[in-house]
Amino acid sequence: MIFLTVGNWHKGFNRLVRAVDEFVGSGVVNEEVVAQIGHSTYTPRHLTVIDYCSPVEFVDIITKSRIIITHAGVGTIYQALVHGKTVIVVPRKSSLGEHLDDHQFATAKNFEEEGKILVAYEISELPDKIEKAKNFVPAKPKSNEKIIQAVGTFIEKVAAQKGKR
Repeated sequence: MIFLTVGNWHKGFNRLVRAVDEFVGSGVVNEEVVAQIGHSTYTPRHLTVIDYCSPVEFVDIITKSRIIITHAGVGTIYQALVHGKTVIVVPRKSSLGEHLDDHQFATAKNFEEEGKILVAYEISELPDKIEKAKNFVPAKPKSNEKIIQAVGTFIEKVAAQKGKR
């Protein structure tokens, strides 16, 4: 199973949701895709859709997935890596109104340079990255692991607090 998650940013991520839906519909992707689409307004026809999920549900879906396709959200990337999953990131583009700036490109580039994730900077690269994900092994953590763990611990605490509400 592939888990497509675009987070909860109020602008959604229609471009990514539509592309993955079309790849499944055309047979380019031939496995089940569960999609957390948040505020996206595009209605997929070929994906199992959930708008939002609790932190517990989110981790449960990640653990059941083979590949995680996501925007460049550090929390999502962290959760996927902690659970040993292959991550494909598609950064949001400010020029398309998907975010306020292009910080997601810098985030994606940093993780990519460390060998931890695959990045599709353009939607057209996504099928190739999904194919490469079959044999991709994320690099082991480097010296910044303590910082990543601290951020991860913080995110887990926040998620746990929100899950109790």
